[in-house]
Amino acid sequence: MIRQRIVSGELAEGDRLPSESALAKEAQVSRSTVREALRTLEESGLIERTSPKIMVVRRPGHERAYRELHRALRRRNVTFHHLHEALLVLEPELTRLATVRADSAGISQLTLNLQEQEASADDFAEWNRLDQEFHLTIAEMSANPALVIARSPISDLLMPVLRRFVVSPEHSRRALDFHHRILEEIQARDPDAAAIMVRKHVNDMRTSWERAGLDFDLEISELADEAGNLVVDPAVS
Repeated sequence: MIRQRIVSGELAEGDRLPSESALAKEAQVSRSTVREALRTLEESGLIERTSPKIMVVRRPGHERAYRELHRALRRRNVTFHHLHEALLVLEPELTRLATVRADSAGISQLTLNLQEQEASADDFAEWNRLDQEFHLTIAEMSANPALVIARSPISDLLMPVLRRFVVSPEHSRRALDFHHRILEEIQARDPDAAAIMVRKHVNDMRTSWERAGLDFDLEISELADEAGNLVVDPAVS
């Protein structure tokens, strides 16, 4: 939640974060969970402590963030196959929980996102950003901070993947159709159907990847090299 606010610009560099107790109350988690989240953000260079009780936003440069993530990709040899497996594990359960716990605000946010996707179907860079925003919104709606923490970094890994094969309106509109069907199942409060639809969406991404003649075992770091910069629009992260 804090990370999303920082990278979206809602919290600007130098802004003071709310107190631990205020954050715990807002997120409905314990203060120890908040402390752990703040520690993780501090280690990532997104925030810094200016006094024992005050944390402020600190934006790391894109170049530094790119180098750190690129090293991690190379060290672990992350491939498209790994991303596909991770999404098959995380996305259906996140969507299942989001469907059970969805409120009107979350559904409204997804609806607005899909309207923006419709308007940006031919602007692939913007559509890719909105695509990741859609899935991260569902993750947030799950109200499971552990799963959200596990899912969020995958968006950074997915961006060079999306740039590689979302290169025509056919690709963006096909995915958009899945997004509409996912939202319909969430609105119908059918968690099993929503999870099944997301699983089909993830597997369709794999099919599109293979139809494009791309290697299922291609390392994501190679895509980052081709793109020149793994970290693009901060709102994606």
